[in-house]
Amino acid sequence: MKVVLDTNIYIALALQGDFTEDLFEGIIKNPEVTIIVSEEIFSEIHRKLKIKFSWIEEDIDLFISKMRKISDVVRITEKVVEITRDPDDNKILECAVSGEADLIVSSDQDLIKLKAFRGIGIVHPKTLSWTLPLK
Repeated sequence: MKVVLDTNIYIALALQGDFTEDLFEGIIKNPEVTIIVSEEIFSEIHRKLKIKFSWIEEDIDLFISKMRKISDVVRITEKVVEITRDPDDNKILECAVSGEADLIVSSDQDLIKLKAFRGIGIVHPKTLSWTLPLK
């Protein structure tokens, strides 16, 4: 199963761990799950950690490097204009479509409201274990 994690999941992991860390561990340890990410998502993570949370470059690079090691990076092959209220959310949909993902995990209400996009399910991280057995 190919899973795209929204930027907010990565940011939560970077900032606090806790539930997000357990979620991440469960995904990583499940051999049936592949995390799909795009350079556009990494750029947004970088931008938010730097501007919004004042992280230094070295820490940002280290975090993104760790995420690269456990993910498959896909090239965006199709632009999506589904969400107009926050167009940045479209990069998550673009990654999912381009990477032929099965599932998107997000706590963003604009994405959660969709429930699915082109056959790709969209779930909140707290309900992920109902959808996907985590190890």
